[in-house]
Amino acid sequence: MLSRQLGFTSSWKMLTRDKGWLKPLCVLALVGWIPILGQIVVFGYGFEWARLTAWGIDAAPKQHGVDYGKVLATGGRAFLVFMSMMLALALILGLVFRDVIVSSMLPVYIAFHSAGVSLPVDLGDGLRAGLVDAMIALVINGFAMAAVMRTTLYDSFAAGWRLDRVCQMVARDPGGFCKMLFVSLVGGLVGFVYSALMFVLLGAAVAGGVLAFFMGDPHVLGYISGEYLLARALSMGIGPIALIVVLVVAVLFFYGVVSIAMQLVAMNATGQWFCRFEVGHWGVSADPLPDGVPVKEAASSPSEEGPNPYNR
Repeated sequence: MLSRQLGFTSSWKMLTRDKGWLKPLCVLALVGWIPILGQIVVFGYGFEWARLTAWGIDAAPKQHGVDYGKVLATGGRAFLVFMSMMLALALILGLVFRDVIVSSMLPVYIAFHSAGVSLPVDLGDGLRAGLVDAMIALVINGFAMAAVMRTTLYDSFAAGWRLDRVCQMVARDPGGFCKMLFVSLVGGLVGFVYSALMFVLLGAAVAGGVLAFFMGDPHVLGYISGEYLLARALSMGIGPIALIVVLVVAVLFFYGVVSIAMQLVAMNATGQWFCRFEVGHWGVSADPLPDGVPVKEAASSPSEEGPNPYNR
């Protein structure tokens, strides 16, 4: 069962198992451009999928019959829990490690930002401090993702703030928690590689374009002005300018698709980790974990006491 095979590859296989899997990613990439609401929709869609995975159901993200009201409700709770959790943990750790958590190198920021982790940037600090910041931010992100998964399972904001239960899960299965973090890390690196590649290609294209731009009049290089550049650009006509705009939008859109895919894979990996803990045997959110979990073999049948995956 892919739902119990915690890892990037198994989560990716679940994402791409149904024909037409790319269409929802394209739609989410467009919706993701809407501030706040876009991320709420992504959270809701991803964690509704992860809910099924946590119950041991090998399912791909829904393409038809999506309950948009449920997606918005789940996404709204998830967004509030995630942001408040990230802020609270960052403030606490910032007080304890204020000499360390001060900055992060830009490449590391780009990598983790694509996985949903926000980091401050100051290139004046050393690489070591940046890497430490990034690792700490990754762990914070993992705790926040686990809290959001609990919120989704119980359909309750308060359930996400039972950090004692999240810590209990980490203590019982630190290896699984690290695997979940590794999936987020891989997703962040994928986004970083794409960003770096596009930066190099676009930089080369811009350099070539500037060179070609001044080939006909090399004597103007010493007295370039904004008015001159605007006049030369307009003299090229609307065609090249429109082409450049289309190419930039296409690059940004494809980056959005890649970023959404990596976010969904990371959310589903959180569901895979929870699946090990037999969520069907859970009681109310305050109850400790049942005995005998986590397990890595075939799942037992869910009970009626815990959170219900069909309460949708």
